[in-house]
Amino acid sequence: MEKKYQVFVSSTYEDLQEERKKVMEVLLQMNCFPVGMEYFNASDSSQWEVIKSLIRECDYYVLIVAGRYGSIEEESGKSYTQKEFEYAIEQGVPVISFVHKNPESLPGTKIEQEQSKRNKLEDFKFCVKKRSCKFWSNADELASQVVLGLNNEIKIHPRIGWVKADEVSSAEANKELLQLKKEKDYLLSRIKEIDASAPVDIEDLEHGEDKFDITYFHSEDPFDCNRLDVGYRTIEETWNKLFLYLSDSLLTPKSKEQIMEILHSKLNLGALDTIDDECFQTILIQLMSLGLIETDLLKTDGLYSYWILTPYGRKEMVRLRVRRRNK
Repeated sequence: MEKKYQVFVSSTYEDLQEERKKVMEVLLQMNCFPVGMEYFNASDSSQWEVIKSLIRECDYYVLIVAGRYGSIEEESGKSYTQKEFEYAIEQGVPVISFVHKNPESLPGTKIEQEQSKRNKLEDFKFCVKKRSCKFWSNADELASQVVLGLNNEIKIHPRIGWVKADEVSSAEANKELLQLKKEKDYLLSRIKEIDASAPVDIEDLEHGEDKFDITYFHSEDPFDCNRLDVGYRTIEETWNKLFLYLSDSLLTPKSKEQIMEILHSKLNLGALDTIDDECFQTILIQLMSLGLIETDLLKTDGLYSYWILTPYGRKEMVRLRVRRRNK
């Protein structure tokens, strides 16, 4: 019988929304049922009892740690994430932990500002690292690590899991599977909503009508011995303009080389002109940080990276391009 596993995903929430979304996506692709506390108020003691019940019922527990410690429960002085971690261990649920490689590189809004919480976070990470754990630096790497880690844990510590209704005679089991399907459908709908929403913490990033200097190397006829008009130049464009230059083409996956050619054409550069590579990388990273584009996991291999619009990017493209009637 093909088993499906229920996986509890534990982390701080506000600072790791993108990472949690990626993890839930890959868990669903693995035919697992992800469970999280997004829809519970952990500070409510009755809800904490519900969360403990969910952890007991799960087959595996995934912990994600970055730069925040989270809200603290007064009685224990511990964060709810740490309480969940300790409870999973206490209940014998296999724990798979993923710790950020370099939390100092995270923006200020994703790092604890209070020294007392920083100390608690370091103590917590020390406890986590005493067990087997993996490290990550971005959402895509985290998702890949979760797939590898969970597959390995399933081989080493197989759990009861869940099976298809036609393979189980119990009416109660059928009822539970139906409930899990409803939860999975709800999670898929929530992921779509999050995908199409504006990313958080971008106010301190250049965006919209902010301007950016694009550096390129200008060259004339290579056979002209009297070339004087040669060297680096810049073109000033807004981030909205740069995004619109590329958005139509990124409705389908494009390689970096293809994107470079598109941008070269949109900027009306000469045949011998070349965009500075570091400048080009900055454009891609900035648009990715603004939640407008992302790497296409299905078309990315060891040699080439493909880029495509995010659902939010498609929404922004329509907003910027659509022509509205005069009222």
